[in-house]
Amino acid sequence: MAMSSKPQQDPMAEFHNSWIGTALAMQRDLDDDSPLADNNILGTHNSYNSESYRNATRYLDPQQKVTIEEQLSLGARFIELDVHWTAHTHGWPWEWGTDLLLCHSGIGQEWGDLHVGCSLTDRRVSEGLAEVKNWLNNNPDEVIILYFEDHSDGKHQQLIELLNASIGDKIYPSGGCKNIPNTLTENQVRQAGKQVVFWKDSDCSGNSAMQQLAFTGLGEIDRAWEDRTGVGAIGAFFTGGKVKRIEAEDVRQLFKNGGNIVNLDDMHHDDNRLAAAVWSWDVNEPNNYNGSQHCAVQQHNARWDDTQCSNEYFFACVNGANQWQLSSWQGSWSQGAEACQQLGSDYRFAAPTNSKDNQALAEARGGVSHVWLNASDQNSEGRWQVNK
Repeated sequence: MAMSSKPQQDPMAEFHNSWIGTALAMQRDLDDDSPLADNNILGTHNSYNSESYRNATRYLDPQQKVTIEEQLSLGARFIELDVHWTAHTHGWPWEWGTDLLLCHSGIGQEWGDLHVGCSLTDRRVSEGLAEVKNWLNNNPDEVIILYFEDHSDGKHQQLIELLNASIGDKIYPSGGCKNIPNTLTENQVRQAGKQVVFWKDSDCSGNSAMQQLAFTGLGEIDRAWEDRTGVGAIGAFFTGGKVKRIEAEDVRQLFKNGGNIVNLDDMHHDDNRLAAAVWSWDVNEPNNYNGSQHCAVQQHNARWDDTQCSNEYFFACVNGANQWQLSSWQGSWSQGAEACQQLGSDYRFAAPTNSKDNQALAEARGGVSHVWLNASDQNSEGRWQVNK
């Protein structure tokens, strides 16, 4: 008699049901009201250059394993599309010509403008934007940064038409050739009814519609990326340099040191770098033990746990200069505002919203084992929010 095999779970569903998937999702909720310039953001590098789209003539040296939609589903909130105005052979021979394609030139910004390495069968920009649109429609509360590396030969009217046909109504307008503001938050983008912060390089566009839509710089947001391509390895060999690689410990340290965006190659559902991006919750926390744990504490190992709000601990307090200090007395979670105010009018009961601040609090905590954080899910189970 044949043995029945256990149905194999979809890898993406397995990720979302795992502690890593849920912890990352809850962690992203913490920084809704913090400037993007202070956030820890996972993204992908050359998001379109994936083996999911590879065939005999295109994307032969891929940097990603899964589709753009799957990268977003794994927690990427920075997506990069390299836009080239170049030759193609899509469709019938009489339809061949030039179009905006997603191409990895593989040689650099200057050579990229010559479209070196582009394939005649590379996917159209419209196909990548369709994936982004579909994911945003299915996740209406999410905010992403979309980056165009621009090798469009100035075809910005065509670009605008593609954007307007897909995600134009979801883009937070720049207001004209500006850096992303240092104060811009995800909630400000949502309150404007938008989901996308759009950054396009190559300076300010001569197209007025593009000027109003695209930011031309990241401002104080910094970005780290890697290159796991064969072309990158060959280039490093001939120049005597090193291949750029970001491993799990690099992710951990980049965020701890105040890094904002970390763009990964080969992001996938069992990628150990995703676990390294979790700086907040301890393993298998929060677990709402006995259904009565709705307030957050930072523990001795700098990781977070949920516990009963009636317990008594010292409180995490921060002032306007972002200096962390513990309250002078212990109490239940609801007494946090009062306890921190007694340190001075500039202090408030707070919770870190990035890894650097979490580490600063851990250092201020000294030998105290548990400290209240101003974060709870009392309003909605599993929806952890940093309270103002």
